Amino acid sequence: MTNLKTTIRANAKRMRAGAKEMLGIQAAEDATHYAMQLVESLDRSNIIGVYWPIRDELDPRFLMQQLEKAGFPLALPEVVAKNAPLIFRRWGLGDDLVSGMFGTEQPTTDAPIVVPDVLIVPLLAFDGDCYRLGYGAGHYDRTLAANPHIKAFGFAYGAQFVEDVAKEAHDWPLQAVITETGTVLPRIK
Repeated sequence: MTNLKTTIRANAKRMRAGAKEMLGIQAAEDATHYAMQLVESLDRSNIIGVYWPIRDELDPRFLMQQLEKAGFPLALPEVVAKNAPLIFRRWGLGDDLVSGMFGTEQPTTDAPIVVPDVLIVPLLAFDGDCYRLGYGAGHYDRTLAANPHIKAFGFAYGAQFVEDVAKEAHDWPLQAVITETGTVLPRIK
């Protein structure tokens, strides 16, 4: 399974890089439109965990701006240990960020730790069952396992779709994946 996931990751990285080059910020703005439709019915007290983009990830900063404008409190993840769930710290646009593990940016340690109600997560690839393939560290899967009440949505380019992400027993499906062309819901089986 590891070799298959390694191959899928390598191909997914190329696809994502190409999508970013071709679609750029317009894809992030279009995906934000679909994301805002999804959160429309949520109570404004729901904390939404987002991510600060690295590499070629679909940039959620326009989405963060729209979420905050709509009144949602935001949080960003912090990687605290190699095999641990993420923790989330309250964060708002304009708040300071510091460098974290794996090249991430995260809130300062004086920002309060919170448990999000909703997560918007990055990914390398996703399939029709809305399983995601990440970088392989398992932080998001551990976070969802520790907090099964959290609703998690992928935020990705449509070009990141693959037939099967080679899921394993510890992988958690997403409620949906939000792309620049619409929202992908899990296949009905």
